[in-house]
Amino acid sequence: MLKVMGLIRRRPDLPLDEFRLHWRTIHRGLALRLAEAGYMRGYVQNHRLDIAAPGLRIVADGVPELWFADADAFAGMRGSPALREGAYQDEPAFMDIADYRSQLLDDETGTGASRRDCVGLLKAILFLRDGEGGMPLDGAVRHARQEARRLDLPIRLADYAAVETSWWADLDSFRRAWSAHERAVDGLIAEERVVFWPGDPAPPADWRPIPQIRA
Repeated sequence: MLKVMGLIRRRPDLPLDEFRLHWRTIHRGLALRLAEAGYMRGYVQNHRLDIAAPGLRIVADGVPELWFADADAFAGMRGSPALREGAYQDEPAFMDIADYRSQLLDDETGTGASRRDCVGLLKAILFLRDGEGGMPLDGAVRHARQEARRLDLPIRLADYAAVETSWWADLDSFRRAWSAHERAVDGLIAEERVVFWPGDPAPPADWRPIPQIRA
């Protein structure tokens, strides 16, 4: 299975709360067309929280996690009517489309509680370049790492070597661990909103016609 993480910046004139609302409602329904069409196998939204941490360079306002059967399924989705007539047309309504990047990833290797048990916890997502280490993990409920996957696909790719994700019971436990982290790193602190897990049935999609504003 192929996993793709996106790095979304909100449209410059859009407040963070409005970006979050649009993504989790209107765009969510349109993106679910990809599941009903047989392309997308799982979908999780990570919404950036307005929480500062010294040395944390915010690189996205939202990070979708998308699962596909393989690279061929992902490539087929890119030109499909399910995408081109739906979510693709909606992107300019809430995101900076010129700044969107994708990170292709191998399977997740994790320790601690299961992902399903971590829903609702504070989530830290770090995007690591070659040679960069992650944060101290003492007190984390779960920790996972995914290595970048190198595939020749016609999309704009992020240049990270790995993604480290950790889940925390509360902000205090995260901050205690983060205080021992001395290097600047790209990432965000997020609220995880599960649309559907791989292997679970997807919610209904929104197939109502929308304005076709992009070629």
